[in-house]
Amino acid sequence: MKKLLVIVLSILAAGHLLAQDLTLDEIISKNLSVIGQDKLMKIRTIKTTGKMTQSGMEFQIIQYQKNPDLARQEIEIQGMIIIVAIEGETGWTINPMTGSMDPQDLPPETVKSLLEESRSDPVVNWDNPFYKWKEKGITVELAGKEDLAGTPVYNLKFTFKNDNVFSYLIDADRFIILKEMTTKTEQGQTYEQEVRYSDFTEVDGILFPVKTEILINGQIATTFIMDKCEFDIPIDDSIFIKPVQQENQ
Repeated sequence: MKKLLVIVLSILAAGHLLAQDLTLDEIISKNLSVIGQDKLMKIRTIKTTGKMTQSGMEFQIIQYQKNPDLARQEIEIQGMIIIVAIEGETGWTINPMTGSMDPQDLPPETVKSLLEESRSDPVVNWDNPFYKWKEKGITVELAGKEDLAGTPVYNLKFTFKNDNVFSYLIDADRFIILKEMTTKTEQGQTYEQEVRYSDFTEVDGILFPVKTEILINGQIATTFIMDKCEFDIPIDDSIFIKPVQQENQ
């Protein structure tokens, strides 16, 4: 009887250990493994196409990225193509809706905001904040375990070097990020922003959400549905370079 009791206690103890919450480093490691971050780091280019819905209107979007710091987005609105491109620490845009096809420099504060947003984005991103976060000077805290609409999640709080704070809710079973939350201030206005990720799919061993919803103060502002994602396709550097404005003859 005593021997049987010892065996039962051992089984219970083993079960208890298995049920223990994971450490911060274990959660981050599992997330990076699940999404295939190591595979992504070997990829040179990314092209994504999809649809964005905003204010009841739907737009087609194509985005090109080239490692390490080139990005270009094309948005089709009412038959016109708006282009926004980033070259390292600078950027430019062409917006025919302003009545001009001339390329314009993006204001430095706009470029800064776009770069900060990219550096906090954990989805298909070479600069994923989860990847080598200590080397990037990010402070990370495991804020606890919560319930997200019936799904147990870990809440990881990231404080970036610019003091921006993001909370990422990670599925405690699948280790994918389901939601990120932050407080933003722009043009004197402060608001709460949420980003929700769902409908995950895998391409070439890399996992990403097909559906992304951005909420402002609890209301859905933008929904993005990815139709296609392509890796390591040829993308010429010239599409990221600001075109030379033609002088009127």
